[in-house]
This record gives sequence, C-alpha cells and structure tokens, in this order.
Amino acid sequence: MKTFLRKTAEHLWAQHSIEEMQEIAVVMPSQRGVLYLKKELAYLSDRAFLAPDFMTIEEFALKMTDSTLIDPIELLFEAYNCFKEVDPLVDFDRFMGWGQMMLKDFDTLDMYLVEPYQIFSFLSEVKSLERWGAEYGEQDTGKYITQHTQAYFKLYDHLLEVYGRLQARLKDRRLAYRGMAYRDLAARLASNGTLAKQYKKIYFVGFNALSKGEEEIIRFLLKQDLAETLWDADEYYVKNSFHRAGNWLRNYSNAGSNTFLAKAEFNWMEQHFATDAKEVEVLGVANPSAQVFVAMELIRTWQEQHGAEEQVALVLGDESLLDQVLLFVGEFKERLNITMGYSLKKTPAFSFVTLLSEIHKRADQTRIPVAMFKHLMQHAIMQYYIDGRSKGASKNLNRDWQALAGPTDLYVSIEAIRGLKTLPVLADLLQSGSFPVILKQTSVAFEQILKEMPRQDWGADAQAMTQARRALDNLSDVIEQVDEVSIKIGFKLLLNLIQQQKLTFEVAEQKNRTLHVMGLLETRTLDFDRVIVLSLNEGSLPGTRKRESLIPLDIAQMNTFDLPTFTQADAVTSYHFHRLLQRPKQIELIYVQPSEKSSVKEMSRFIKQLRLDWVKQNPALMWTEPHVRFDLVDQVPTHDMHRIEKTDAVIDLLKAKLESRGLSPSAMAQFANCSLQYYYSYVLDLRKEKQNEDELGADIFGTWVHKVLENVDKTILDSHHGWVDQADAEARIAELDVLLDQAMEQIQLREGVFEMEKGFNYVLKEVAKTLLSSYYHLEPQWNSARVQLLGTELDLSTMVPVTHEGLGFSVKIKGRVDRLDRVGGVYRIIDYKTGKVETKDLTIGGPGLMSELVSEDLKGKLLQLWLYKFLLAQAVEQQSNPLFAGLDWKTLSIEPGIISFRNLGAGVLTVPKLGLWFSEGQNMEGFMADSRQVVQAWVDKILDRTKSFEKTTDVESCQFCDFKVICHREI
Repeated sequence: MKTFLRKTAEHLWAQHSIEEMQEIAVVMPSQRGVLYLKKELAYLSDRAFLAPDFMTIEEFALKMTDSTLIDPIELLFEAYNCFKEVDPLVDFDRFMGWGQMMLKDFDTLDMYLVEPYQIFSFLSEVKSLERWGAEYGEQDTGKYITQHTQAYFKLYDHLLEVYGRLQARLKDRRLAYRGMAYRDLAARLASNGTLAKQYKKIYFVGFNALSKGEEEIIRFLLKQDLAETLWDADEYYVKNSFHRAGNWLRNYSNAGSNTFLAKAEFNWMEQHFATDAKEVEVLGVANPSAQVFVAMELIRTWQEQHGAEEQVALVLGDESLLDQVLLFVGEFKERLNITMGYSLKKTPAFSFVTLLSEIHKRADQTRIPVAMFKHLMQHAIMQYYIDGRSKGASKNLNRDWQALAGPTDLYVSIEAIRGLKTLPVLADLLQSGSFPVILKQTSVAFEQILKEMPRQDWGADAQAMTQARRALDNLSDVIEQVDEVSIKIGFKLLLNLIQQQKLTFEVAEQKNRTLHVMGLLETRTLDFDRVIVLSLNEGSLPGTRKRESLIPLDIAQMNTFDLPTFTQADAVTSYHFHRLLQRPKQIELIYVQPSEKSSVKEMSRFIKQLRLDWVKQNPALMWTEPHVRFDLVDQVPTHDMHRIEKTDAVIDLLKAKLESRGLSPSAMAQFANCSLQYYYSYVLDLRKEKQNEDELGADIFGTWVHKVLENVDKTILDSHHGWVDQADAEARIAELDVLLDQAMEQIQLREGVFEMEKGFNYVLKEVAKTLLSSYYHLEPQWNSARVQLLGTELDLSTMVPVTHEGLGFSVKIKGRVDRLDRVGGVYRIIDYKTGKVETKDLTIGGPGLMSELVSEDLKGKLLQLWLYKFLLAQAVEQQSNPLFAGLDWKTLSIEPGIISFRNLGAGVLTVPKLGLWFSEGQNMEGFMADSRQVVQAWVDKILDRTKSFEKTTDVESCQFCDFKVICHREI
C-alpha cells in the first residue's frame, strides 16, 4: 500500500533537489501529519538534508502576517474591555454568558471573509423587523418592539463597534486570533502585498473543507505560481454529486469553474473505493463496553495472523470510550501509540477544583457543612498531601482534621479549619477575599500539595495538578485587566480552562509504533493497513447537531454570507470517515445496537450509505455483517476481573453463605439483575464506605418515611391494642412535623446528620408530609372491616432443606415485614414502598406463578409478596412467635400486599385475579410444597457451575450500584 504521505514525499523529491528542500514550505491540516511526512521524506533520502519549513495553515497565516496568536483568555478580557468602552453598564458576569460566543462568531466571519458592516447591519432592529414582518405577514411590525426586543437588539447594535475596536487593539500589539490572521493575509495578497517570508514553493497538502479565507489565500498564491496543492480525493465520493464527503473537493477539482484550486492538473484523484480489494465487516454489539472487547480480540487476532509490523488504527467515534480502552490495550504496549489526549475533566485535579469552587461560592463563608468538609479532606488530592505530611510528622494527620467534626455536628467553622497548624495548606485553599486573591492562594496551595506528592509515584495525577496550576497562573496573570469578577463566574471560567487541557500519552521510543488509538480528526492525511472504527451510531459519527452562535441560522445560511452550519460539519465528518477507508485492506465498522433501556441512537447513516452503494461499485469488495455471540461456556477467560467462575472453593463459600446469611427478596432481586453485584454484596460482604452528603438520597428518604410509619404503628399497638380506628388520624396528621423530626433523630446516627429546614431537604420534608398526610386520610377508606395491627418490623426466617449435586444442606430464607395486620379473618402482610408500584408489577403472566418466580425477567415485587406469604405460613407452622399461638397454617388466609406512596389511589395492591397461588383452587399444603420447589430452583441457579458471576448488560442500571467503579461502569 502506497500511502498518501509516501506519494506526497515522492512528489516533493521529484520536484526539488536536496539543496532546494530548505527553500520550500509545506502546509498541512495538523502537526501529526507533519511528523509522518517528515519520516517519509527522510526514508526516501540517502543522506541528511535541511528539511522544508513545515507548518499548519494557522501557523502559516500568522507567520506570513508577522503576527502572534493571542491567548484565548487574554482575548476574552480584551473583548470585554472593548465592550465596556461601548457599553459602560455591562459587567463581566453578564459578558461571560455570550462573550465567548461573540468571539467565535468574529473568528468565523473573518475566516469566511464576510463584510462585518453588512452582516451586523443585517442583524439590526430595522432589518430584523422587516424580515419578521415578511415571514409572518405582518404589516405593523411595531408590535414586535418591546423592552426585551430592544435589549436584544442593543447587543447587536454594539457588535460592529466592538469588532472594530478589538481589531485595532490587537493590531497595535501585533497580536491576532486565527480568523483575523486569515483575513489580514488574504487582504495583503489581494493588494499584491509581500509575504513576511519568501519561499521557492509552498505546498498545501491534504486539505478538504477550506474556509473562504483559506481558499482565497491559496488561490492568490497559485496565480503567482508560488503554490501547489496536493489533495487526497477519491472518485467514489467526488464524482457522486449527492455525496456530502465530496462537497468541497467537487468544486476544487472542477477545472472549468472559478472554484478550481490546483496549479494545472488536480493531484490526486484516486479510485481506491472502486478497485481495491477490501474486507469490510459490520458488527452490532449490545452495549458500548462490548465494542472494546471486540476490538481487542480483533487486534489480537490480526497480530497473530499478520504480525505486529502492520499499521493498525483503532478509531474512537465516541472519545469517552478511551477510559475503557486504556484498561485493556496495555497488552500491546510495545507497539502502542495513543494520539488522543486524556481530558483533565476526568482527573482528580478537576474534581478537586470543582469542590473548591462549591466551597467558595457558598453564601455563608464562616462555616461549611460537615459532609462538604469530609469530602474535601478525603479527596484523593488532599490525601496525597496528608500522607506526605504524615510521613514527615511520623503520625497520622487524618486524626487532626477528623477531630473538628463531631457525630452530631452539621457544620465546621472555616476559622477552625484554617487554624490546623499541622495542615497549613488549608489556610491557602480556604482563603477568603476577591476571586483574584483566591486564585493566587490556590496556586500557592497547589504548589504545597505537589511538593508532598512522592516523586517516585509521580504520575497522571501529579501531571494533571501541574497543568491545573498552570491554568490557575495564566488566569491570574490576565484577570487584573478587568473589573471585579465574581467568584461564581471566576470559577466557571477557571473550570472551563482546566477541562480544555489534556494529558498526553508519551512513549520513550517512537519507532515501531504500529497500533494507533485515535479520534477521527487525528486520522487526517494518515493511512493504515487495517482499521477499526467504534461507536458508528448517530450522535457519535456523525456527531450531534449543536450550534452555538449569536448569528441566527437563517442569516448564516443566506448566499450573501454562506457561513458554516451543522450541515457543513456533517459533510466534513463524512470526508474524514470516507478518506480513512480509502487504502486499508481490512475494515471493521462497529456500532451499538439501540434498545429501549439505552439512550444509544440508531446505526450511523455512514454504514447504511456504504451498504447500499459501495458494494455495487466494487466487485473486489467483501462485505459481511456477522452476528456477534459471546460464548461464555466454551471460552475460558484467564484474567477477566469482571467474571467470577464457580470453582469448588466458590461453591463451598456460596453454600456456607446461603446457610448462614441466607436469601432475602432483595438478594434474589439483585442476583437476577446482576449476578456479579450479588457476589460482591452478599458473598464477599463488600460495602461502599458511607459518604456524608448534604442532601437526602432516595434510600434515606425511604428509610425516614418508614421510620415514621413504624413509630405510628407501634403507638397504635401499645395504646389501642392495634385497633387502627381507635387512633385519631387527624391529630396524627397535625403532628407530622414532630413525627418527622423524631424519626430523623432516630436514624441520624446510622444515616448521618442533615439540615432539614432549608434547601432541597426542606422540599423533601414537605413531600414526606404530603405523602403521609394523604396516606392517613385515605387509609380508613380502604377497608370495610376493622383493621387490627399485630406487629411491625417483624423479622421472619426459616431453614429450607435443599440439595446440590446429590448432597443435602439447608438454606436460610428471610425477610422483614413492615406491618402485619388482620382484617376480618384475613392476615395481611403489608410492605410500604415510597416509590411507585402498579398492579402490572404484581400480575402473574400466562405461564403461572412458578415461571414468574424463576424467570430471568423477574418481577421483584411479586417475588417479595410470595416470599412473605411463604415465611408467614412457615412461622405459623413452627409456632415461632407468640402472635401465632393457636393458628392452623393449613387453613390460614394470608394476603400479602403493597402500599405504594406514589400510587395511593390504588389502595393496598395485591395479586389480581386468582391471587397469590401456583394453581387455581390450590390449598396451603400445595402452596408450601411448590414454594420449596422455587427455593430449590433459586439455589440451583446460584450454584450453577456453568454460569459465572458477571456484570449485567444493562449499563444504565449500573449508575446506582456501589461497585460501578470496580466494573468500570461509571456513566
């Protein structure tokens, strides 16, 4: 395979002698292409030579106009100062909302050589009202003039003057932003001006979608015989007038039009799509993670079959997949080249600055919540510092800060935190004052933290902290140029700066790097032997249609201006994708199959287009779409940390756990949802360390409401022998504030201390009052007979004999009943649910109750009611509680039910139609016998050696799991 860059290198050597090489310039879309073209030139030379002047087109424009690129943050502040001169009433906080968008528009207007006066006057009030009147058929456009529209147009009225002032400021300092340099160079060439540096020839290599400014620059240089263009195009998409990938190249290659952009002939138009023999495989997988496993297996197979010398590209359509790729790609480290940067947004440094911003943005600067304080001190970055200081002090300094917060404290004093002499960095981190002061002290604090990080462990976290500190210092240097910046806006700007930074993956030796992990944009001008493209779904390739501009879409699309929109962005992506497929001999296109449970969009239109058209045009193309199957029985993994095989030792442990800890409704539901989660939680007894939070979570809210219900039910039991109608429901409703406060005090030792009188917790308290009030109003209407409470929070358990592989043992079955009562002759087991439950959740399907209870698609609420009925009948049979004295389990009428606080209108929800029985007309003896079969079936499932413990395929359900970090399922 002759690559585009090899062909370019051969052309350059054919045109120039070795002495002339230093007299030419090569302009390319990216520095990565420059690196590989240099290698090709060196490969074709038999001796050392002075290389051409390589640069990107942005660098070229700056160099030819003798300008320096202004830092984006400095540019933002310069623009603000210009706006302040035009409108003295504007403040930086307001300006931040649209200032960056305005600068982006200025850049675009300059790149496309749009006349500023023309477009800004078109955005004025008069012109806009004329357009609106024409569009909506209004004669009286004055009706649109309101206070809000006047404020809206005032911004546009200022833009032209701000644009002019900003240009003048930057020119005085010989600074420029990208578009400004393009416009300046195009104007200079149009007036026959000279370039800042002269070259014998300037080559523009591998471009596609050029802006009007770039086109004019190249066209002027071509006319002066100073330039030559080298294109990487294919007839497949250029000759097809409907194919978006060729939108620009179709014009550039048309020698009979004024859009032609070549010296004499168009170099080069290839026919790789129509003639080259290729193998193309399209794979659809169940979830994003599966793509990574498929890609690793493909790379492994290719390496075994073809060796490690071939150039292979793993292209991530969704760059967030990089986290998962990094977990597995290490086995190819000797040939690995990761060209993508790792966003600082995913590092502890970013989350640390985010946490600091939340602390500094608090209205009350004298104290912070205990939960926030603990979050700060337990953060990975702070722990680096504390560990380093602890070694120096020869004691654990964590005890010092822990002593500041007692078990019942809601807040910690800022002054007390700053006063910790053993941890002086806290005084700098929590420095009060203006935002510039906070910036400087935070930078000082970062320096202290970096000094404590052990040099031998200096890694990604330290590098991220270093880059974050550099962003702090850069912002600090320029922020003095503007008036007071609020802490809120200042931190927003800082976080925006930091998240734009990327960690680079550096290797000691660049030679023999043949496996490239990259984004689509990074593939420009590069070619590979084999290619894998992941995430070929709408929304990833091509990306989402997102446009941020102060210029309305209808104006941007007018022929007068012809500014780029998402349509052009789709076409650019289409070119990069199709160019990538021109030369590889083997291509794997992988997408995620959409499902009801995921937010993944449909297969990319790129695949559909290729499937429909490419196969017809190339007889040498082998197109296949195999079905992917992961066979867990035949394949024996050797090092998969997310799959636990059931060895003899694991089986023995499982049997011991089933006998001692047993099975509960929650354990069984967890096993059905994710067997690996069950293994971590119920077999290994892993628990996530409890984090103190400011706001109540859904779990604590449910515990809180349950505690109120338990307290009220106990009062009825103690004071009225359980007769519900003897208790005053109205008085209870009037005392709900007291009842809720009492319940919160009872659970706070276990769940943490929460401030309930403000913020979101106050809203939740009002929600709890509303739910409980509605319940106590409606409950008397649900029963025609009197209701007598018999017990609350009853623990029921029993041992059920089972067998496994011919050996008998007993499994413990257990459950906690929220409420046991009697209505007439019916014993009811009531379970309170603060979430929503509906009748469909308790409906038994056609195959019957037995099938429902062992189904893969388990109805957890139905399972719970069955288990409660079984446990109560067993408890009565065994007479394990004085409550059941004299009762005959064989004739006992048991009806389990659920009270859903999000569906109180349904009353007590029970199993509809035939009730909770395995067959019509069944008696209790038959029910108990069938129930024991269900228990045996569950034991068989859990102990099945052929089915390992593994993580669920439903990725979205992992977001609430304690073990999502272990499984790398953070979403």
